[in-house]
Amino acid sequence: MAEVMESPRGPLEEFVRDYLDVMGGAWDEVEPQVYDVIDPAPQATGEQTVRRIAFDTEALAEHPHAQLASFGTPLIDRWLQHVLRQHRHLHLYRLGLNLAPHDLGGRLRRMLVLPADAHLELETCRALDFPQAMYWFRATFSSDQKEEEIVPAAVDLHYLRLVRHYDKLLERVHLAEHPGQRLPEVRRASTAAGLVLAQQSVLRTISGLANIRSRELRTRVARQAERMRRYYDDLQAELAAGRQRQIDAEELQRRSAAIEREARQRIEELYAKSRMTVRLSLLHVAVIHQPKLSVCVQVRLGSAAVEPLNVVWDPLLETVEAVPCGSCQRPTLAWGAAVRARWVCPECSRNGPASAAGKPSEAKPRRPR
Repeated sequence: MAEVMESPRGPLEEFVRDYLDVMGGAWDEVEPQVYDVIDPAPQATGEQTVRRIAFDTEALAEHPHAQLASFGTPLIDRWLQHVLRQHRHLHLYRLGLNLAPHDLGGRLRRMLVLPADAHLELETCRALDFPQAMYWFRATFSSDQKEEEIVPAAVDLHYLRLVRHYDKLLERVHLAEHPGQRLPEVRRASTAAGLVLAQQSVLRTISGLANIRSRELRTRVARQAERMRRYYDDLQAELAAGRQRQIDAEELQRRSAAIEREARQRIEELYAKSRMTVRLSLLHVAVIHQPKLSVCVQVRLGSAAVEPLNVVWDPLLETVEAVPCGSCQRPTLAWGAAVRARWVCPECSRNGPASAAGKPSEAKPRRPR
């Protein structure tokens, strides 16, 4: 007996089924791509009603009372907006990370670039909670047509810098609403401070997308304007041929001016309607609490006393994070000679204490004898 192959469900159909299950609605599949549903987001009447929806336009002929479910229809748009209004701010916890890596000291010695005569020793190692903020922005491009783009950005709130590996951070199977173990939270910036950095990053992405769409829009509008111009040129040619029918010269000139005026007006309206505007809005914020290892490293240079170096081991990427230079604050994994008992990057080490601090050195006045 041959098995009946089910037709694959599209992403919109999957979304509707999941949405109704999660939001408290209900669905019953009458036939492939045709459902009876209970709306979990009722209208102003407050009553939950049963309605029939169809994802296939051909099924509407057999179900005349069904409502088409597709992108752009009022029902689907309302459900999408309902989802976007839920849980605008979340706190999630990243689980399943190894907080006891093998030979951590050896890994740090290989990853940190130190002077040849430096000797590295691990002093303390502590697991802490490092919050990282995820921001989702919606960019709406409006012209003769409307398009939307969702652009994410992630910020490490401890160092207040962008995170590039947020795809690993958001692996669904490793996220939970409660922590596996309670850890002290590291010193961090606020989500509002991270929002400023995320918005700057997203604006650069949105600017590139807007430039691409603007070039496509200018090309498309130029073609439409050219077709419109040819249409009115043909009208002018037909009018000019009317001289053979003994049209009065003054009337001919009046009609020609009217055609030219209408052509100019229609083309100006076309360009005015096709101007692109971009609107950026914040959709969601999620703070992902990820455990990391805060390691205090003592690096000795002969008999010189140097402040310990505090580094962070990221168990998600199994690497040490770049540390801000003690002078210029630029992230680095390479360290030159110590300046004023602080570790600095090789560039600040070469430039000396005055240049590394960004200010000229000021000689202290001698006390008169």
